[in-house]
Amino acid sequence: MRKFHLTSCLVLFVLFTALFVSPSLVDAGRIEAVKGKEYTITKAHGPWMIMVASFSDVRNKEYQKEGFTAREAAVELVYELRKSGIPAYVFEQDARVEKIETSNRLQRRERRVYAAQRNMFSVLAGNYSSIDDSTGQQTLKHLKTQFKADFLLQNGARFKPTPGQPSPLSGAFMTINPLLSPEEVKAATVDPLLVRLNTQHDYSLFENPNQYTLVIATFTGGGTKLMLGNDEEKEKSLLDQIKPSSSLDDAAQNALELADAMRNASKVGYAEDYEVFVWHDKKKSVVTIGGFDSMDDPRIRTLMQKFTAKQKAMPKNPSQKVLVAEFFTVPKTQDYTQARKQWLFDPAPRIMKVPRYTK
Repeated sequence: MRKFHLTSCLVLFVLFTALFVSPSLVDAGRIEAVKGKEYTITKAHGPWMIMVASFSDVRNKEYQKEGFTAREAAVELVYELRKSGIPAYVFEQDARVEKIETSNRLQRRERRVYAAQRNMFSVLAGNYSSIDDSTGQQTLKHLKTQFKADFLLQNGARFKPTPGQPSPLSGAFMTINPLLSPEEVKAATVDPLLVRLNTQHDYSLFENPNQYTLVIATFTGGGTKLMLGNDEEKEKSLLDQIKPSSSLDDAAQNALELADAMRNASKVGYAEDYEVFVWHDKKKSVVTIGGFDSMDDPRIRTLMQKFTAKQKAMPKNPSQKVLVAEFFTVPKTQDYTQARKQWLFDPAPRIMKVPRYTK
């Protein structure tokens, strides 16, 4: 049987922290799981993830007859994790050869070549905003104590239990996406002010469990002021200290009203309700639709076609066409002037990465 090493995660922990450290489980129905497909980690994942396990091929040829290779083991573990509702990915570390200077028995200096790192395949799981993310910690505990990885041992894994790692996945730990620089990790952290703005209303984009969403409507404002007062005023929540301009306040209200109307679209004449979310920042509010784990998800193209502005004929001059934005009305009507409420969608919807934060 072909053998591969199931490596202790401690080795990679040292590598990753040296590079980057400076002064509810996901619904399985939303995670794609195709047996044999290699889901490769990208910069869009994380920034914090779980280092689940690492694999490297055994060099002894007598073991290389049948069973999983290191790559196949990593791909299979990713599949098993995704089946259980945990987004997981493969990260390949290429072998690296380095030269060093040494002295022989005659004290002559010579250069030798050695393998600093052999081909290794790691499995990372989850996409969390910080090391303390509640969902991440819950998932980590599940992997270390409950998730069964016996299929690895049955398919050629060589694993040496230790007091600190009695089972194949008990050495799992939180780390950061190895493809991200420290600056990128910092940029992926959500501003505490935005957390405040987006945790005290319905349909918050924070409730979207996926990686990406599609922005279909944008409402702009004039910015915000942070008012600093006496000690009593400073004890108020940060949200209470924000004094929005009337335009920004209107923008937020419009976004929430559109989201509420679309969430209940079937009640006003539409064929279905829409899964939409609201996101507020310091200059605008947006309404987004759907959740996707890949920017290549075919549903994105379908929604873009639905909400993108269309070329339409002028009523008094049918031969002349102009670009007209799509709109949503309450109740549903083709003559928006007859509607009680109406909103215009963005002419060109855009993909947005879903922000994360730790509760």
